[in-house]
Amino acid sequence: MIVVPVFQTPDEQAHFAQLSYMVENKTLNIHPDKNLSLEIATAEEILGTRRDEFGNNKYTYHPEYKNNSPIPSLSISSRITYVGKEAAMYPPLYYLTAAPFYLLGYNLDLAGRIYLVRFWSAVLVLLLTVTAYKVGKIIWEDEIMAISLAGIVGFQPMISFVGAGTHPDNLVNLISSVMILICLLVLKNGLRLRHIILLALLAWLGIQTKQTIFLLLPPLAAIVAYGWSKKLWPIAVVLLALPIAAFAGRWPIVYMPAGGTDPGLAEYAKFRGNKLLFEMWPWFWGVFKWLGVVLPRLPMQIVTRVAGISLIGATLRLFQKRDFEFKTLVFFLLSATSYGLYLFLWDWRLMQSVGYSHGLQGRYLFVVIVPIMGIFLTGFSSLFGRFKKVGAVLLAIGMIVLNLLALRTVWLSYY
Repeated sequence: MIVVPVFQTPDEQAHFAQLSYMVENKTLNIHPDKNLSLEIATAEEILGTRRDEFGNNKYTYHPEYKNNSPIPSLSISSRITYVGKEAAMYPPLYYLTAAPFYLLGYNLDLAGRIYLVRFWSAVLVLLLTVTAYKVGKIIWEDEIMAISLAGIVGFQPMISFVGAGTHPDNLVNLISSVMILICLLVLKNGLRLRHIILLALLAWLGIQTKQTIFLLLPPLAAIVAYGWSKKLWPIAVVLLALPIAAFAGRWPIVYMPAGGTDPGLAEYAKFRGNKLLFEMWPWFWGVFKWLGVVLPRLPMQIVTRVAGISLIGATLRLFQKRDFEFKTLVFFLLSATSYGLYLFLWDWRLMQSVGYSHGLQGRYLFVVIVPIMGIFLTGFSSLFGRFKKVGAVLLAIGMIVLNLLALRTVWLSYY
């Protein structure tokens, strides 16, 4: 949080602009065209993060660019003088939870308020890590396995990078992970009324944070149906497949009215395939400095091979003992795969609507970060047989080392 300069985490200036507008004007209604304060605009110009009409700034795809200019202190009136459009226009919940930290440093300069809000994001990542630990305890009822899962979630480099900044992803990732935890309780102990109430409440909170949470609801609804009665498994399958049918059937699920290009699914997959393979994967582990810097080649090669080994182990685990770990692995695979597929189809429909792809960044998958890391841990550790705890600890230590390498990469790129 301290190492990463101001406005260098994903879209931080847009999210802080929305927070500032809401707090300064005491409103949830953001003006569509006048929401960039003179204070933030001045800082962006000095730092080189002001984006042009193509969405690029001086850092975008320029890893060599460095700028450590100080941000001047401006008058409080500059916070309510609006000179353009910048706010992210996301649902309000994250900004409402961050508002007390903004107000705590109201009389501080811009950087002081940003770092106070960043502290709230860091707390959310800590809570996400605790949630991962709780998930591990439910699955394995073992301290070492639970701590290992918490370690590979909390020290995932891009999780740390997003968590170092002002971003609603930090809240929606926590909400989705708690929903995953509740679904595991349903799988283990059966469905209770309190589970339905909590899942409904969390779904509503997630929608008020970032609407991609919608894409996670089908696999969770499938677990609820299965937990209600194992005889309802056909309904669970239908719930999983319904969004696919909706997208394929041109259901009015995209955000914008039609009028753009109209690529077929095969054409879109051809266009998007290379990006998924060669862009989304490294970005999942860490992309810094406005898409200009990723992790070094050797660590990424190691990560890719370890991930492949883990998936092999997870596949083999599916043909072994059908205990609760087996059920959890199936649930994790279904939730992560279906969410990724829905995300892919959503971007396809959006491209048909507005004429261009929104883009799929690796961090969009963090809604299912606990299932993804749960798959890796289950698969990797299972290859160690009765020494599975050794495999789990090695994986966790490896993630900590990767996090330190990412921190070093970020440090060298800026300083």
